[in-house]
Amino acid sequence: MNTETIDTGPMGEGALNVAEFYRNATVLVTGGTGFIGKVLVEKLLRCFEVKKIFLLIRRKENASATDRLQRMLEGPMFDRIRSTAPDAKECFAKVVAIDTSFEREDIVDDVDKAKLCNEVQIVFHVMASVRFDEVLDDAIALNVTSAKRLYALASSMAELRSIVHVSTFYSNCNRKYIEERIYDDVPYGGLDHIQHFFKGLNPEEKKRMTRLVVGDMPNTYVFSKKCAEAMIGREFNKLPIGIFRPPIVISSYREPEPGWVDCFHGATGLCVPAVLGKTMWYYGNPSVKPFMSPVDHTVSGMLATACDIHRRQCTILPVDKPVPVYNFTFEKNRFTFGEYVELVCSGLRNPLDRWLSRIKCRISPWKIFPRILLWLTMIQARAVDEVLAWFGKRGRNQKIVSAINSLANAVEYFRLRTWTMDNSNVKRMLTLLSRDDAQRLDFDGERIDWRDYYKTYAKGIATELVRQNHRRQQYRKSAMAKQAAQSLNDTGKMKILPVSQFYRDAVVLVTGGTGFLGKVLVEKLLRSFEVKKIFLLIREKRGVSPTQRLQQMISDPIFDTIRGSLKHHETVLQKLVAIETDFTSQELVKEPYKSDILNETQIVFHSMASVRFNLGFQNIMDTNVTGTERLYNFLRDASRLQAIVHVSTFYSNSDRSHIDECVYDDIRFGGWDNIRRIIEPLTESERNKLMPAMIAPLPNNYTFSKKCAEVMIQQQFSQLPIGIFRPPIVTPSSKEPSPGWVDCIQGVTGLCIPILKHKLLWYYGEPNALPALAPVDYCIAGMITAACDIKERHEANRVLQSFDRHVSTPPVYNFYFDKNPISWHQFLDLVGAGLPTLMGRKLRSLRTRLTRWRILSTITFWWMYFIAYIGDMFLALFRKRKSHVRNVSGLNTLADATELFRCHTWTASNNNVKRLISSLSKGDEALLEFNVDLIDWEDYLKQFTMGLSVELERQEQRKQQKKKPDASALV
Repeated sequence: MNTETIDTGPMGEGALNVAEFYRNATVLVTGGTGFIGKVLVEKLLRCFEVKKIFLLIRRKENASATDRLQRMLEGPMFDRIRSTAPDAKECFAKVVAIDTSFEREDIVDDVDKAKLCNEVQIVFHVMASVRFDEVLDDAIALNVTSAKRLYALASSMAELRSIVHVSTFYSNCNRKYIEERIYDDVPYGGLDHIQHFFKGLNPEEKKRMTRLVVGDMPNTYVFSKKCAEAMIGREFNKLPIGIFRPPIVISSYREPEPGWVDCFHGATGLCVPAVLGKTMWYYGNPSVKPFMSPVDHTVSGMLATACDIHRRQCTILPVDKPVPVYNFTFEKNRFTFGEYVELVCSGLRNPLDRWLSRIKCRISPWKIFPRILLWLTMIQARAVDEVLAWFGKRGRNQKIVSAINSLANAVEYFRLRTWTMDNSNVKRMLTLLSRDDAQRLDFDGERIDWRDYYKTYAKGIATELVRQNHRRQQYRKSAMAKQAAQSLNDTGKMKILPVSQFYRDAVVLVTGGTGFLGKVLVEKLLRSFEVKKIFLLIREKRGVSPTQRLQQMISDPIFDTIRGSLKHHETVLQKLVAIETDFTSQELVKEPYKSDILNETQIVFHSMASVRFNLGFQNIMDTNVTGTERLYNFLRDASRLQAIVHVSTFYSNSDRSHIDECVYDDIRFGGWDNIRRIIEPLTESERNKLMPAMIAPLPNNYTFSKKCAEVMIQQQFSQLPIGIFRPPIVTPSSKEPSPGWVDCIQGVTGLCIPILKHKLLWYYGEPNALPALAPVDYCIAGMITAACDIKERHEANRVLQSFDRHVSTPPVYNFYFDKNPISWHQFLDLVGAGLPTLMGRKLRSLRTRLTRWRILSTITFWWMYFIAYIGDMFLALFRKRKSHVRNVSGLNTLADATELFRCHTWTASNNNVKRLISSLSKGDEALLEFNVDLIDWEDYLKQFTMGLSVELERQEQRKQQKKKPDASALV
């Protein structure tokens, strides 16, 4: 074939106008949900003004093409677009999923075919099977036949400008020197003949023939890629098509974020043991220099290639025009495999791991050493799996070691050989880019600073390992949830609660909205439900008006999710109305707000409470009981009232070992009203002496006040649509508004501060006791659902009343779960496991723990007091404010106040809460996740530790800001 060509186009800088090439273009991508495909789609959306992107997606595991696209766009890969693009939703709307089947001759249906043929201008065929051990006819079907059917469709595209066929640099790896051309030397009569004689073979015969036909090539993947190139050269050379040959593609350099990766094929998979600190040697030649390219460089090269193919089509006058080939490899700036291992390990965070990696991870020129280490590693993995099996857990260690060994064997060929090549077409493209396009498309491999690149390589692998583990956990949770749903279906259909409909255009009243629970409640209502208005009853505090306190609350980071995700967030936040309130006054709210509340309010959440365990008895009773009584008396006149959620506590009856979902009216000394009469004439000191005996056996004033409020509700307000919600120990958020969010240091959260500050402190308690814990976002989701259930139950009760039937007392919701318990010892250990430093994680079980010996706890507190006194002495010498002793004293008070909860385990019935879970619609299940039995405690407590660290930093920043002098005062 005569391949002489004459290029009539411009050859200087700017000849490739890539940005203009993609402006208002319609692009078709196959393999868009894969590693390279995701980066390609993200780059097109973020950097170019494309009109539309069609993704050909196959149905997979009962997930449609649209479902798979939605999952992909929701992934972290596209976070940069969500955070930087002002019209992210419109941007994502450009991506359209097309249901595809490459097993058929017509890969799409007639309607989609007409659409593609009329609109598509640019095609990227990225889809491929990268399994090296595929039987040859399967590899040809996936990598050759699918391409053939796609290009047959492309032949009918009226507006077609360019097709980029993504092959591999190793498609001709049986040659030492690889040119930028198609090698049409497929053995055994060519592709058609191979396919023909494979049709009559059984599976065993196919395996034997595969090895024979592949010959001196290492696997069926590279052989099938060679066949695809030959097929293009023979059958589709009239199309505007080019072949792009990337080398080993590794994680990203800069885009969409440094170190991003989402699969562990090839070189990346071999680095997993190094990142995990495991010992693994690979057989190979340490002096061989591989060709590698970051995925973002590879995608930039593909985008420029599409433009160059179009330029060549328009400007080259052929005698017989060949299909252009682009070897995306660079001879300069390469490193050896030995240096590669060193560079990867240089990105490990811990200095000890970096030093040990020189011994643990190596490329050995002697095969015997990797084999010995593999045998030892497999023995260790088998022993660990056996131990896990004894405890009824599934072991995966042998499977992981086998997978890494299989991968190492599959790519051994490439660790032993080196190649040279011609890359003239790629170099020419670099010279033709304009300056703007060169900045937008950085793909010059000779300019990569590999030491800088590998700083984030190990971190990217570690991040993806965490993501994959999270996906496995989510899959298991989903399976458990489906199993639970199936069992419920077997026992009968449950009534579905219309939660979203219940809140649509509803007016909600919230007390305690500026507190920990209240903020999350308000944020969730605004973000997830179409409420009409939210009244917030707010007290004036330290001279700050309710309106000012509301503005301070809105500026809190908790509302950043709303500001970042909702287009008209200002309108949403305007739904909040601050109303000045005085719970110490009989007139709770003054006009004109009083009439507004009584005429409009439909749903009430009373979450305001004093949670200080050491607060004076009269103060805490005034807030938690008398204030509650005034609120509910006020709400008797609310004409549209549908539901009241009274937030109590699971420990309001902690004098019992088992707590049912009912109100226990067993207050001693004649009940709360009689106690009130007894203590009214007493002085404060007399009350403090008398009250421990009166509230016993409850541990503190707080739990007693909550019990009294429950009894009062049953006695005085049972005719209202009211229910009692009992949350347990409320901890930082699991997912919403952001993982680990917390804004107060109380209870269990406060006890964890010494862990984060690496202090030696042992608490007295029972290490094996099982605390009742729930993340704040789970509690809020339960409260929101409970309000809807209260309304439904109240309406049912009114029907019963009309027939003179017995009406049950207000429903009680024990937000308690016992299927996935965690002990105090496990809790503290997992909190410490989330520490950022290796030393902190190693020493966590020694520094902070629970002990059954009170004397050991006392000694550690004495030691902390001693260190604190020394620290305050130094602060006094420098005339700085002393705070260490005060902090230790506060921690000691908190430890004493929560001692009972560290020493006992309670059981409870939770039938009402289980019913709430089973009665949610599918749509509401996605909005309201509160089944604590499905929490992965290890994953959650890592977020717990991070969230608490962030809050401590915020508190420190607030302290520093208070210390700074007012600039206006200095002028």
